[in-house]
Amino acid sequence: MVVTVERLATVMRQLGMSGDPRRLAYELQRDGWLGKLRTRNAWEFLPGARGGAHGSGDRFIEFRAQRAVDPDWGGVLAMESAASVLDLAQRIPGQEVVALPEDEAFPKALTGDWRYVRVGIPDEEIAHVAGLRSWNLNGLLVGIATRPSGYRDVAGLAQWLEASTDKQGERFNERRVGRLLAHAPAAVRQRAAYLLLVLGNTDGAKWLMDQFPPFRMTAWFGPRQSGGRFDTLTKVNDTLLAPYLGLGGGS
Repeated sequence: MVVTVERLATVMRQLGMSGDPRRLAYELQRDGWLGKLRTRNAWEFLPGARGGAHGSGDRFIEFRAQRAVDPDWGGVLAMESAASVLDLAQRIPGQEVVALPEDEAFPKALTGDWRYVRVGIPDEEIAHVAGLRSWNLNGLLVGIATRPSGYRDVAGLAQWLEASTDKQGERFNERRVGRLLAHAPAAVRQRAAYLLLVLGNTDGAKWLMDQFPPFRMTAWFGPRQSGGRFDTLTKVNDTLLAPYLGLGGGS
């Protein structure tokens, strides 16, 4: 889907061609075989089968281009974007989300259509979906628990959390979530346990609570304001999801 200068240079060497691969790229772009991208030294391949110089419409094309240009780039689909590729979210986010390591700069090519969060999820909780690196369900829950404000489609989040009770059993593992939370602050653990309750996994929430010292302080899920819903098991005061949930009155 993405052609890079490096890839063109490799092909030219294999065919015994001389010249500048960038010049070749511009010629291929002029002739309708390559589409311009914002990522430097990368183009979208436009196969003739499309009947013209038409792009794929892939909303992740610049993300793919970043990975193609720099395979070591640390960007991973996160929050709403991860939920969409995992077939959890029922609508496409207005702005895609990438999680970046603390020392990784946000690429200029993603400015505008993308935003970023600084939440680290280990590689064992990264899924590969249609050639895209994304948080898996375990990583997504911990990412949301770490930074609830990073998931901006709150109504959509509540919708898929409540709808995921039955179908996510095979993809979710509370013990792996527990390992992710081993060194997390107590508030993050509380919020993760609360999300398990919303998912309908009461046993998993209780198991998670039992793995760590008792939670004595109230943790907030959302802004510190009145009108929240307090959960007695996890001691989480939810002012973010509560208005959108169809659950009963706590644990």
